Amino acid sequence: MWEFYNGTADAHPMHIHERLFRVVDRQPINVVEVDPTMDHGESMGGSFEVVPGSLPIPPEPWENGWKDTVIAYPGQVTRVAMRFDNPGQYVWHCHIVEHEDNEMMRPYRIGPEQPGQPVPHAMGGMRMAGAQDPTSEGNDSQSA
Repeated sequence: MWEFYNGTADAHPMHIHERLFRVVDRQPINVVEVDPTMDHGESMGGSFEVVPGSLPIPPEPWENGWKDTVIAYPGQVTRVAMRFDNPGQYVWHCHIVEHEDNEMMRPYRIGPEQPGQPVPHAMGGMRMAGAQDPTSEGNDSQSA
């Protein structure tokens, strides 16, 4: 089960590569804290909670069946259920190109690290498996 929390004023069409899923439900959320450095009242960087006492909202009629993209509506958590049975490195992202190009695309891994796949490193971001970490001064130890 994945949950997409949308604390922005925009709807985001979220696409998960190499997975088909079913939309489970949505539920209203509150922004608990906001990063004061963000402009225009955006809530990116804040945390969220499901509105106490709210009930899950079932999927829209057109959302029945298997999907690879779901709309994450503003002020809601959108829940999707999927099965992971193929190991590998994949990505999920917002289908709005400007968002995809500005950090709304993220990798995810199913199973153990495999040769040639990006791996996390101590400075954030990703590097290729087996690549030298420039912060390690010759030590190629990997942090997860």
